[in-house]
Amino acid sequence: MTADQLSIAGWRGMIHLYEAGVLRRYVFRHWQALEASQWYTPGQLQALQFERLRRLLLHAQAKSPWYRDTWRARGLDLRTLAAPGDFHRWPIIDRETIRTHRMAMRSTAAGTRLIHKATGGSSGVPLHFDLDHGSNDWRMGAWHRGYRWGGAEPGTRQWYLWGVAPTSASAWRKRKDRLYDALYRRTTASCFALGTATVDRFLASLVRTRPHAIVAYTNAIYEFARMLEARGLVPPSPRSIVVGAERLHDYQRETIERVFRSPVFETYGSREFMLIGAECDRHAGLHLTHENLLVELVDDDGLPVQPGTEGNVVVTDLMNFGMPFIRYANGDRAIAAPAGCSCGRGLPLLETVTGRRLDILTTPDGRSLPGEFFPHILKDLPAIDRYQVVQERADTIAIRIVAPAWTPADEAWLRREVTAVAGTAIHLDVERVSQIALTAAGKLQVVVNRLASSQRERA
Repeated sequence: MTADQLSIAGWRGMIHLYEAGVLRRYVFRHWQALEASQWYTPGQLQALQFERLRRLLLHAQAKSPWYRDTWRARGLDLRTLAAPGDFHRWPIIDRETIRTHRMAMRSTAAGTRLIHKATGGSSGVPLHFDLDHGSNDWRMGAWHRGYRWGGAEPGTRQWYLWGVAPTSASAWRKRKDRLYDALYRRTTASCFALGTATVDRFLASLVRTRPHAIVAYTNAIYEFARMLEARGLVPPSPRSIVVGAERLHDYQRETIERVFRSPVFETYGSREFMLIGAECDRHAGLHLTHENLLVELVDDDGLPVQPGTEGNVVVTDLMNFGMPFIRYANGDRAIAAPAGCSCGRGLPLLETVTGRRLDILTTPDGRSLPGEFFPHILKDLPAIDRYQVVQERADTIAIRIVAPAWTPADEAWLRREVTAVAGTAIHLDVERVSQIALTAAGKLQVVVNRLASSQRERA
């Protein structure tokens, strides 16, 4: 082994010791199991997945009051679930279902310990949900496996261009973030602060850390690459770049790879499930986390669509027994690949995720705000039921909110957080409304930059 490989192995050992010995988590054990199961045949993986599905449904029927009563009212009997194709008869849920019935969806099993999470999400409706500790360990194991495909496994030096906690986050949360960054060898730069004034500082951070891998929001690393190229600046070349949170377009991949001289690996995930899919080195699509998640693509009637046909993404978390997600429509649309990957893994592929992109907003002093910035901070304002962020003028960002319980303190917090990142050159117009219109397709455009529409069309 080279000195670098020994260093990575040593750091990975420390992370393992911390996860298993200090936190008593089975993350690395599950990661090891997933490294083995990815090479199962498609038939073996489907059998494993169906076995785990039946176990989850039996648990939900016995321990989750909402699922038990809903399925009973629909005349659904688990004894009739003889094959995966029978599952389409079970009802699809969505964010509003969870917002309304969250407490009744929780498991009543004795000893269940829940982790509470919140997400802004691309629907513009903040969502609060729960998962059990065992489920969290499995999703972290899947995260390590998928990021390993992109060269960003535990132990490697990583430079994150990512969302960071709000400036008003608690001292405890900031200490925790610093600890994890140090343990996982991460240097984190806030993508919310990316702009013409910070390019030199971000580049200096990259040069200083010389990461094995860059992990970034898709639009943020694309904008960073464009800024570097426009100024003739040459960044260090990592072994790989892992992107997520937003859809990766071909022209973005080409630009990022040209500027950084490194291969780009796309990932697809969400706060509700963590890593749903990720690219391997063949770049033939997104391998699904098939052992932990059952991902369906269905039409508007909830029936399966054929590979190569765009459908609605519906996810069942096979490991979350604390508050089960069973046939959860997350608002995305995707296309399944018609065949497996030449890498030999039995995991099925998504050809592409087609319906997930938030706009970038700009400021008069040259800053860029990725669309993910607003869901990232607005999820922490429980007074907001729904929101939409629109930029129609170069000097103004309008935030429309449906928030009956809105207070002056909420508005002061929002203005402070946005100004801390966007600066004072942009005017923030907060408008309370009774409703926000959906698109013709029945969706809510969360972040819209109408100034950039012609640029996107040219691209």
